[in-house]
Amino acid sequence: MNVSVIWMGLWDGTLGAGCSADEREALLKFKADLEDPSSWLTSWVGQEDCCTWSHVVCDNYTGHVTELHLGLPQPSNWSNYVLSGKLNPSLLELKYLGYLDLSNNDFHGIQVPSFLCLMTSLNTLYLDEAGFGGLIPHQLGNLSNLQQLGLQASKHYGLYADSLRWLSGLSSLKFLDLSNVDLSNASDWLNMINALPSLSKLYLANCQILHTPALANVNLSSLSSLSLYHNQFDQTSVPSWVFQLKSLTFLNLAYNTFRGPIPLQLQNLTSLRTLELASNHFNHSVPNWLYSLHHLEYLDLYSNKLNGRVSTIGIGNLSSLVHLDMSVNHGLEFERGIPESFKSLCRLRSLSLGYVKLNQNVSEVLEILGECASNTLQELYLDTCQLHGQLTDQIGLFKRLNRLILPNNSISGPLPSSFGEMTSLNHLDLSRNKINGSFPTSFGSLTGLAYVDISRNAMHGVVLPEIHLANLTKLTFFLASGNQMAFKANPDWVPSRLLQILNLESWYVGPGFPHWLKGLQYLKSLDLANSGISEPIPDWFWSMSSQFYYMNFSHNKISGRLANIISVVGTDSLFDFSNNHLEGPLPTISSNLTLLDLSYNLLSGNLVKFLCFRPSEMRTTQYLNLRGNLLSGEIPGCWKNWQSLEVLRLGSNKFIGRIPNSIGTLISLVSLHIQNNSLTGEIPLSLGNCSKLLTIDLGYNGLEGEIPRWMGMSLSRLSILNLRANKFHGSMPVELCHLQFLQILDLSHNSLSGSLPECLSNFSAMATSDNTDVAVIYLFFGGGEVYSENQILLTKGSFVDYSTILNYVRSVDLSCNNLSGVIPEEITDLKELQYLNLSHNLFSCRMPEGLQTMESLESMDLSVNRLTGVIPPGIASLTFLSYLNLSYNNLSGEIPSSTQLQSFDSWSFIGNQDLCGPPLNKGCSASIAVPSSGNEDEEDEFLWFSISTSIGFVAGFAVTVWSFFFGLSNNIPWSS
Repeated sequence: MNVSVIWMGLWDGTLGAGCSADEREALLKFKADLEDPSSWLTSWVGQEDCCTWSHVVCDNYTGHVTELHLGLPQPSNWSNYVLSGKLNPSLLELKYLGYLDLSNNDFHGIQVPSFLCLMTSLNTLYLDEAGFGGLIPHQLGNLSNLQQLGLQASKHYGLYADSLRWLSGLSSLKFLDLSNVDLSNASDWLNMINALPSLSKLYLANCQILHTPALANVNLSSLSSLSLYHNQFDQTSVPSWVFQLKSLTFLNLAYNTFRGPIPLQLQNLTSLRTLELASNHFNHSVPNWLYSLHHLEYLDLYSNKLNGRVSTIGIGNLSSLVHLDMSVNHGLEFERGIPESFKSLCRLRSLSLGYVKLNQNVSEVLEILGECASNTLQELYLDTCQLHGQLTDQIGLFKRLNRLILPNNSISGPLPSSFGEMTSLNHLDLSRNKINGSFPTSFGSLTGLAYVDISRNAMHGVVLPEIHLANLTKLTFFLASGNQMAFKANPDWVPSRLLQILNLESWYVGPGFPHWLKGLQYLKSLDLANSGISEPIPDWFWSMSSQFYYMNFSHNKISGRLANIISVVGTDSLFDFSNNHLEGPLPTISSNLTLLDLSYNLLSGNLVKFLCFRPSEMRTTQYLNLRGNLLSGEIPGCWKNWQSLEVLRLGSNKFIGRIPNSIGTLISLVSLHIQNNSLTGEIPLSLGNCSKLLTIDLGYNGLEGEIPRWMGMSLSRLSILNLRANKFHGSMPVELCHLQFLQILDLSHNSLSGSLPECLSNFSAMATSDNTDVAVIYLFFGGGEVYSENQILLTKGSFVDYSTILNYVRSVDLSCNNLSGVIPEEITDLKELQYLNLSHNLFSCRMPEGLQTMESLESMDLSVNRLTGVIPPGIASLTFLSYLNLSYNNLSGEIPSSTQLQSFDSWSFIGNQDLCGPPLNKGCSASIAVPSSGNEDEEDEFLWFSISTSIGFVAGFAVTVWSFFFGLSNNIPWSS
């Protein structure tokens, strides 16, 4: 009886009565040292039963704390959600704690606390992505009861192990995750892991493992999951011990350097359900034995070098497949597209065949996949697969489809009305196809859509957002540039407030400024280029400018002034207002602006306030384009705070005075354009500090002096040098021959004299086709924006704007100077030269004999010189030559016979008194002798040459002037 009373007393007084005071105090001390911005632990207060606190689990009978669930579900990028601070050793008071999860928090790189190694009651410890760093303490081996150990390191902190010998004390371990832990110095890693007989799951992703030693005996008979993802193996073949793990159901070998065929030994792992081999260098074809792994549910072969045809029958045997990715294997193809055998893949949820050649009608793809997988398929990626034909109403069968990715194909026709039946659709990408028509009204039924990209198609018609977009309340990205649509929105229409990116370039949105933008508080990127807007930008819009990183209103007719509120913008912002009717002075701008394009407007005034605003503030601007305005005055000297500038374009304005010396402080400058102004003086020596320069265009100014010799020494990367139409005198510096990357040289319309240097053959970029270090024409900015260099060159007698193919252009123009002497034979070494113009100079003697070696030559103008002798016969072999002008020289003899030369007009050869043969009307006869240079009457020759030169110069000058004014009337810029 007394025993019963005592037992009942114990039951009522202890068992089931909640946690003890000691454990409660231990938890409160632990909480006190934590930073908890998201108030996860608000229930941990006072004298209440700690078993009722959130994230605490107690034993139902004893009341002891047995589990602490303090881990976030996944890694968080927001510091206000995670626990941080330090870990208090008071946890040692929880003597019955078996489960501790601190994963996905941020303890800012502190070492794993040594007191955790004394908590011997732990059977589960998860510290994954918790922000620990430094050496993993060897004392963890004391936790002999551990069955689950998660030590996946945070990528921001360096967690490493010099040895894994401490694992020998964890004989009961079933789960081990050391992903992101640096094991490069733990050479014993494989032997120590091989000694864990109960290990079932092993994750060693991104551990910088260099070597896998051979194993005589593999003891990992219980291992079912293995990840060796993204390591640095010094071997190119899959480690042989992997093939002995017969119990494996999960194997991840992705993102390594394995090469050769997919290993035959993998066929022995017949229990595999997941096989990830992505981003290796496996080549050959997809082996037929792979189709015998009937249990496979997840197969990832993404981004290898697989080639050949995929078995049209074998793949149908993988009827358990849930995920199949063969994308980015550029040599892989299906013989007749997706085969009929895909009809047996009834469990398929994700299919990715991007860049695999299908060459198939898209309707056939939908028919085959819809046979069995229409109710399961959630993701379909068929990027750049040579699909054609039209999307049909079959698309509406895929009601569970979440992501439809079909860009870069030749899909045509309108969007079918059945689109609205795919009610699960979240991500739609049909960009860069040939889709026409407008949006079906059913498009508005896709209420789950968050991402839409239908840019670069042939769509047209009218979009009524109140119908087509009204219900898309989750829409975040809407990319539709490059179509010919009209957007008719009522002024009070309110789009999805979640919109972050809106690209409607080439849509007609105007003529008024779209007031529906006003409520888009999350909008970060806006492209309304070429959208028919003609109203000024309202003040309320500028109050939104700080939230944007990209804004493009180019090619509209926007009038009025730019508000100075443009000075309030976000970091790394890119703003383009080019080709509008903006007027007035330049605004003050933010130092955060990365790209600003105000070219081709009516902006006026000087640069002083714009450039020198807040002179102590460093600018991060990389691209500044003010070209084609009415800006005037001198270029100010306050450039020292603009040292991030890579591209500066000030051409086609009304600037006067000298180029300031401070321009040399722009040490990051790659491209400089100040052409078509009224600048005077010499090129400042300080420009030599800008050693990264690829392009200098100072043409059409009044610059004078000699061409600086330091250009050839200090600007060794120079690829384009345009000093056309200035007042430079003196000789062409021999130092320019050091510019081995030079591909465009224009010194025409100056007063240069003397002879050409013989070292012209040093222009390597013009001499060889295998020079891969020619001009970097493209510059990339934040947000994926690309700057493309351009130049307008006089080629084949007319001005041509080169942009997209500029990297392949090779041109030398030294015309309209006073250069004399011989044309050096070394110029014929420039075998990649396409355009050569030496006209209107004083060159004498014979034409170079080796012209036939200049096989790339398309245009050659040597007119109005003093060249003598015969035309070299080899010129007839220049098959690309389509423009030739040898007029008004002293050439003699018969014009070489070839279909090409005789196809030129006679004006190509006129003004050469002793030249004969077609296409000239003057025939060649025996009585016409080729004059000898030693017996000519020099006075008669000089008189004849003076007359012919004057006639030719007047004619050539008239053509140039006519072209110049004709170009201005058509808004053709003379140089980029």
